[in-house]
Amino acid sequence: MPSTAVDTGSRRGFFVTFTVLLAVWAAVLLTIAVTVVPDGYWYSYFAIDYSVGFIRRGLAGEILGLFGPQHYFGGLAVLRWIPTGLFVLGLAAVAWSVAVRTGRSQRRLLLAMLIPVLPFGFAFGLFSARTDLLGGAALAAFAVVLTRVTTTRAILTASAVYGSVLAVLTLIHEATPFLFGLGVLAALTVLADGLCDRGFRAGVVLALGPALGVAVALALFGRQKVSPQLCQLVQHGPMNHPLAGKPTLGQLLRGFHYYVDYHDWFCRAFLPLFDMSFAEGLRFVGSIGVVALAGSTVYGVVTLVVSMLAIGHVSGVPVRRFGAILRGRPWAVAIGLVLILPVFATGVDWVRWWVVIAFDLGIVFLLYTGRQPEVDQPPTRRTLVVFAVGAILLAVIPIGIIPGFGAPVPM
Repeated sequence: MPSTAVDTGSRRGFFVTFTVLLAVWAAVLLTIAVTVVPDGYWYSYFAIDYSVGFIRRGLAGEILGLFGPQHYFGGLAVLRWIPTGLFVLGLAAVAWSVAVRTGRSQRRLLLAMLIPVLPFGFAFGLFSARTDLLGGAALAAFAVVLTRVTTTRAILTASAVYGSVLAVLTLIHEATPFLFGLGVLAALTVLADGLCDRGFRAGVVLALGPALGVAVALALFGRQKVSPQLCQLVQHGPMNHPLAGKPTLGQLLRGFHYYVDYHDWFCRAFLPLFDMSFAEGLRFVGSIGVVALAGSTVYGVVTLVVSMLAIGHVSGVPVRRFGAILRGRPWAVAIGLVLILPVFATGVDWVRWWVVIAFDLGIVFLLYTGRQPEVDQPPTRRTLVVFAVGAILLAVIPIGIIPGFGAPVPM
């Protein structure tokens, strides 16, 4: 019976061709992001500082202040790309760890090429460029480190360093520990499998405790209902906002531009959302309606399933084996899921929250596959065909960039 495995040398052209296609695809998406997608919404994550007192996201505004008032919009233009850049570097670190650091094989190369087109991959980082992506980059780095350290002391040291970074990032975006807590718990469960129960609990406290403490402090002591003062922080200047000009689809595809005053837009469209209390956030999410939220949930679960099955198929490592390890510490997974519930309760981007869950689990699963024997077995011809078709579909239809259904666009 002929072998279904494919020789590396005979498929060198496949890998080279697909790498070139990935580079072209990434360049096209980057061009769209630079020339078509307006940056004003991403600017808003850096527009609030501590001049009004202790307030959520204030550290981001303090970083903007380092550029000086004369370079306000230039600073925003630079900072807008920092979350995307660091997030992509985090994905690259995971790809490098899987494909190079822990060994070399065809399946490892396939996994590295799969990462950019996954729902939480390059397109997600490019078109969902909020500051919480910094937390994703930090989680990716933490997970990679966990694959390299083995002693309890080294793991706890890594957890403490990560916890300190996460606490700082919480001052930039308050939802960061809630979004990536599941990933931290999964990484410590799966990648730091040599920890005893006591060491595991210590790692969790060191990695998540400081950031959750900051989040609680922001909730209890952070300034609220200060929209007039916040409005005064924002400078006047032109902002490209194509949807405000009510363009046709053809105009949008041709790069339609329509400029509004950024100060006026920020005070009118962004601040009312930012200034909501927890109870108001609950009511706002409820106003989206059951149908839209249910649709977002179904769509989001599909992105999670697609991500995990794609990684499992390409690596040859069964998803159920990864799930069995997670079930070994069921309370940890439960805590991770509970942590993200407040984000669902007060934020309408339900598809996006599911994509973050896919990232939390997917990053850990990718690094876990790098330790398994299956990933060093040659891929079958069927695996290559399924990979090529699936990767092309995920690249052409980037399902992870939709934030949710039914949510109003800040106009």
